[in-house]
Amino acid sequence: MKLLLLITLLFCSAGNYTFAGDKYNWPTFSAVTIPDSVKNEEAIYLENRLTIDFMPDYEMSYVNFKRIKILSKKGVESYINHDLYQFNGGIIKLMKARIIKTDGTIIELGSENIKETAIDSKSKYESSYIKRIQFIFPTLEVNDVIDVVYQIDYKSYDLSDCRYLESDLISLNSKLALRNFSKYDLTVFPSKSLSNYKLTQEGGSPVFSWEVKSVPKIAESTFQAYPENAQKVVYNLWMPGERLDYEVIYSGDYDRYHVRNGFKSFSEELSAAGITKTDLSLLENINRITQYFEKETTWNTDANIPASVKPSDFYYRHLIDYTNYFRLIQLYLEENKTPYHVGFTNDISDGVFEHGYVALHQLEYRFLLIEIAPGNEHFQFAPAGKNAFYYMDEVPAWCEGNQAIIFTGDRDKLALSKAVIPQSDWTNNKHTANIIIKTSKLNEQKHLLNRRDSFSGLYSILFRNPKDARTFKRLNVSDTIVKPAEVKDIYPYTLSIKQDDTLENLFSEFDTKLYAFNAKELIPNYVYFEDETKEKPGTYSILPYSKHQKYAIYIEAQDSIKLADNITSISKENSVGIVKCDIIQTNPKTIKINYEIKLTKRLLATPSENQEYSDLLKEWANIVIKKWIIREE
Repeated sequence: MKLLLLITLLFCSAGNYTFAGDKYNWPTFSAVTIPDSVKNEEAIYLENRLTIDFMPDYEMSYVNFKRIKILSKKGVESYINHDLYQFNGGIIKLMKARIIKTDGTIIELGSENIKETAIDSKSKYESSYIKRIQFIFPTLEVNDVIDVVYQIDYKSYDLSDCRYLESDLISLNSKLALRNFSKYDLTVFPSKSLSNYKLTQEGGSPVFSWEVKSVPKIAESTFQAYPENAQKVVYNLWMPGERLDYEVIYSGDYDRYHVRNGFKSFSEELSAAGITKTDLSLLENINRITQYFEKETTWNTDANIPASVKPSDFYYRHLIDYTNYFRLIQLYLEENKTPYHVGFTNDISDGVFEHGYVALHQLEYRFLLIEIAPGNEHFQFAPAGKNAFYYMDEVPAWCEGNQAIIFTGDRDKLALSKAVIPQSDWTNNKHTANIIIKTSKLNEQKHLLNRRDSFSGLYSILFRNPKDARTFKRLNVSDTIVKPAEVKDIYPYTLSIKQDDTLENLFSEFDTKLYAFNAKELIPNYVYFEDETKEKPGTYSILPYSKHQKYAIYIEAQDSIKLADNITSISKENSVGIVKCDIIQTNPKTIKINYEIKLTKRLLATPSENQEYSDLLKEWANIVIKKWIIREE
């Protein structure tokens, strides 16, 4: 997710500046007095501007201009190599940068100092392409100013989105402008603390713009969420004359999922095929249907299949995709006279869900709220793709704990309500492991490892999705993907795996009898990936989903061994959770080491909670790398 922080650099802007091809008229520079309140920053934006143009030929253009004042040696280190990242889809039309020295000298970067490379990551399941542009600023010094400008064009409209004025640095002056030259109607909503827009005309087309001084930075954090009072604009492009309301949104969704189904009775088809069972509850049968789609059908990758194709055609051809999964599940619920409501949510890291007006991009994650009885409601999310199916009440990690909007009623009688998607707590999100190390002599190069791991929890897709085999590797368990074998294993989700292996260099020798054991090869060093712990917690942070981890490591020797460390216990506890470790001599030939980390909060909402979480991470790192001293008798 660091790239998501860096990519925001691609969407910030210029005002009414002109350029042709690779020529650009830089805005006039004049010295600015730096307020005392920001003098301790590494660097600040003197200007941070974004202009988004909706062009007549169904293209979008982002023009970006940033003027950055370097205030410290750390700022020099951060910006002497200034990287931008762009995912595929856009064409960069302009890239220019320069340094304005304190004596007024201007150094424009040539092509040798603007490098463009591609990062193409491929696997068996997918390919991701990222373009990296590196601006190299030679001779950069404290108090220098750097200017960066670039333009990115897209061959289609982004019909709806949010744009934030907060960025990675404090800005003395930020401007956001939306210029609409298209045939669509543009509707904009300034949100929270952002004031109303200024509306002007350019060539007969409307321009919405906001210019805000003293814009705070958003604290850097990989799991950063935008604060509730973030200065933000929500915009939508609509067909001329169309109203911005929920009826329009819901009507489109309704039409998408209510097509001629092609079945006389879908329920009877499922029962005849043995997919559903009459002695099971409706919820259990929906899990069986989902399991059938996951195991016995092929994921549809043909984008040319018309949306009007009947769900029965998909079913009989053993195909499934996002839309037809919902069509078939909804059909099953309707045939069984079970009420349900359609809901939408978005990633909490994208900011607070706007209720009262909704940007279409916030309707990204669709789910069903199934009402078995008043107060007895259940969530059903659609698959995210091949080998990424969700079962009843299984909530994707990026949706867990989010706000959501629920559409209640039929197409003509529509009501709205809010819902909170359930979040797991530590009791149903666990990873436990028993690890036995068998050795004849501690000074041997290789030691036999016997490992038994159990996983359980609300969020279990990590342990089903082949794309996430790295999760097992990170936990040093196995890169083998284990799938549930029976319906009873689906939810609550329980997974057990076994592993036998040999590991090298688990013990380091002090002398012929004294050894140090280090567990960092066997358990994760941090809760986050290691590089993510280097980031400062944000305004509020979202915690990871593995809430409770316990490891019991047994060192079994053929001859007698003895605990020689004068420390036998380490622990730290605060309002966010607890980390601890104990080492115990269980018998003359066996030593047991217990490791545990438990998080009791999902969302850190105050600076003190963020600091407490950081303290836990640091202590966990100290515990994991602790070298326990063992004597061989």
